[in-house]
Amino acid sequence: MPRPLEDAVVVVTGASSGIGRAASLRLARRARGLALCARSEEPLAELAAGCESAGAETLHRALDVADEAAVEALAAAAVERFGRIDVWVNNAGVIAYGPFEEIPSEVFRRVIETNLMGQVHGARAALPRFRAQGSGVLINLSSVWGRVSSPQVAPYIVSKNGVRAFSECLAGELAGEEDIHVATMAPQAVDTPIFEHGGNYTGRQVRPIPPVLDVEEVAHGIELCAENPKREVNYGRSGRVLQVLHAAAPSLYRRLAHDAFVRGTWGAVAADPAPGNVLESHGPHAAEGGWRTRRRGTLRRAFLAAAGGSVRGLLKRRT
Repeated sequence: MPRPLEDAVVVVTGASSGIGRAASLRLARRARGLALCARSEEPLAELAAGCESAGAETLHRALDVADEAAVEALAAAAVERFGRIDVWVNNAGVIAYGPFEEIPSEVFRRVIETNLMGQVHGARAALPRFRAQGSGVLINLSSVWGRVSSPQVAPYIVSKNGVRAFSECLAGELAGEEDIHVATMAPQAVDTPIFEHGGNYTGRQVRPIPPVLDVEEVAHGIELCAENPKREVNYGRSGRVLQVLHAAAPSLYRRLAHDAFVRGTWGAVAADPAPGNVLESHGPHAAEGGWRTRRRGTLRRAFLAAAGGSVRGLLKRRT
């Protein structure tokens, strides 16, 4: 069985904002030790201080998870400081929107390197240590987009499909290791800053399509999974409905969901093409994105646009 969090050492990647920040602060109230990483030193140091205040002994390293040697060095530092690693949360992620041919190759590649290869590097650092001590929990962050498709967000969807498949492969290889677990988290849209951080080559500002999950709900799920790991944890009823529809009726899914996604995601305000924080980190470094509070009006408009897109898709001739 996994160790109780009160005795556990947890590594969280991409800890400075979004789900990683919320999970780190939640875990800090219980975990014995935390090792945190993100690309920006200042917000990471501020988070580490908050985790220390919450009760957890903490170390942090500013690094890019696309750098395998840096991820390995974080693992070595955590073991040197705390003596072991019990839970590794592969959370770091970036997103880029736009038609495939408009997204620069460098941006497409960096999304894959961060979201997929970053988790591969985390697994390479964590699993040998789990094997040496005979236990451990690897938590990989995928998405509802790990099982369904949407146009104009190809690099993210490719990466999250890869994460889900990677997790399944690892779970199969570790089937004989009773106390080593691989868990995949697959939430629908979550209220974090990732949408305003994203690379954007659509020509317009982007927004999530409701319903948008509270980031604390997913952070709590990570906490639960660290002690009681599940093979896959899905968050959000609409996300589960999309998965079922995509699997059972892919043609209907495309007619309903693809137009809905495009029309719901793009706002009315023009935006110049930009890589966002795909290539380098920038703020805001917060857990919440404000979509469920100060941006509710934007979400309502997104929902109405998405609903109109679904109707438009249904009225199209079947292809």
